[in-house]
Amino acid sequence: MGDRNKRPVILLKVPTSDDSYGSAMRNHNLDPIFITPSHFVFKNLKQLQAKLQEPHKYAGIIFAAPRCVQAVNEALDKAPLPSCWRPLHNYSLGKNTHSSVWFTLQNLPTLGDHAINANNLCDLIVETFGPKRDLPLLMPCGNGVGQTLRLRLVAQGFRVDAIEVYESKSHPEFVNQMRHAMKFKRMETIVFFGPSSVRSALEFFENYNVSLKDRKLIAVGSGTEKAMKDAGIKADAIVNSTDVDQLIRIIKT
Repeated sequence: MGDRNKRPVILLKVPTSDDSYGSAMRNHNLDPIFITPSHFVFKNLKQLQAKLQEPHKYAGIIFAAPRCVQAVNEALDKAPLPSCWRPLHNYSLGKNTHSSVWFTLQNLPTLGDHAINANNLCDLIVETFGPKRDLPLLMPCGNGVGQTLRLRLVAQGFRVDAIEVYESKSHPEFVNQMRHAMKFKRMETIVFFGPSSVRSALEFFENYNVSLKDRKLIAVGSGTEKAMKDAGIKADAIVNSTDVDQLIRIIKT
């Protein structure tokens, strides 16, 4: 059966060569249309570089996402992270971030590879840090990334030196690709991947008076669902980012 007879599904995410979503959907008579919602721009790298050269002023460092690791690497201009960071209290949120730190920053040890969200990581930090909290934790972060973790840690009595080192902006081709999809495809189902996809889509919906009535809007992950709620967009369903079968079932019901 040709793609023209398949049901189109808009996926607001960057397509990758090993993306499991595309092949699984095509096997279930769906036509996945990948539209990149945003791109990332690094910022404040000189300020971050200065902080990274003073590990004695910090209790450790927190990496909230792989992009934060990239920002640190960019700030160091590919030079090694000062070795005095190694024995400090260093944390990473989730397996992907943990792996990124290990392979990018000279096998820097971090805790948090089993944490699945900011609340998990905050609990881990509380359990492993100890009572002495006079020095701050350095936390490079992005716009919309790390805020929940920072607020929870501050509420627990930690000092957090958060520095915004990247921000997401709508991808230059996002509007054209969305308009093309609306013109030639039925945009009955839209799947949001991450808060940045919500921000880009909301701007598009408002600028082009797109009605969301009778469209199925699906959030991948609780963070995406919260971003949609904050933006006034009601998610019809929320799915786990690792469960492609669940997403397909929801799309087809």
